[in-house]
Amino acid sequence: MKEMKNGSLSEKVYSPFPLINSILNGFQEGKIYSEGNSFFIYHKAGFSYLTGKNDVDYSDLMDFLIQSNELADYFHIYDAPQELIKVCADNFKNVNSKVRKRIQLKFLNEQLELGNKVPLGYELSKIQDGVLKKLASFNLSIGNKFWKSENDFLVNGFGFVLNNEIGMPVSICYSACIADAVAEIDVATLPEYQRKGLAKFVVTAFVQYCIENGLTASWDCFEDNYRSLRIAEQTGFKRIFNYNFLSFFNKTRNS
Repeated sequence: MKEMKNGSLSEKVYSPFPLINSILNGFQEGKIYSEGNSFFIYHKAGFSYLTGKNDVDYSDLMDFLIQSNELADYFHIYDAPQELIKVCADNFKNVNSKVRKRIQLKFLNEQLELGNKVPLGYELSKIQDGVLKKLASFNLSIGNKFWKSENDFLVNGFGFVLNNEIGMPVSICYSACIADAVAEIDVATLPEYQRKGLAKFVVTAFVQYCIENGLTASWDCFEDNYRSLRIAEQTGFKRIFNYNFLSFFNKTRNS
């Protein structure tokens, strides 16, 4: 596969995944490779997607995935086709692979059905420069994992955080990316504050912001992550589709 320039491919290539679309539109960093009518799009956070699945020579693709020095040793492929799953399994000497099921959900309503009354003793705030510096305890690296920088997130992204009585952030919901008017949710709560119903307050703040700004909130999680699914569906998210999520580990790098 040959590398292409990042951006301006959104009209030629279809993806149901906001992170992938953020690369196609040139909003976030990644690599785009092509071979004929097929494209392999790779986000710097380690998420990728293959288009033109019916036109792919999967043996050649496997050689590319193993030999490319620009791909991480470990990464993931959204909506992996069965042919790719099989060729990974057949190449077990060079590749460790694992397939799990994920679900994409979206908030399609015009308004929230739930209220957003913040629990007593907590305070909800929008993520701004001063707040961003307090989020190290979540180990999310917001300004580097998905976005080009912290400033890029502050200018082009958004998020909300729930603070406890001493002003420490304990639950967060922020945009991993925004592409084609769809905002991809990432949500996290510190372990000692989980199972208290706090996440739904930052999630509803996120969704309300999307409604007010003409965005569609998108949620993605594993099928067996029942807590995540419960929060999403209680907030009003609807299941869009299930798909194969292929994790790919290149064993040849350590041989």
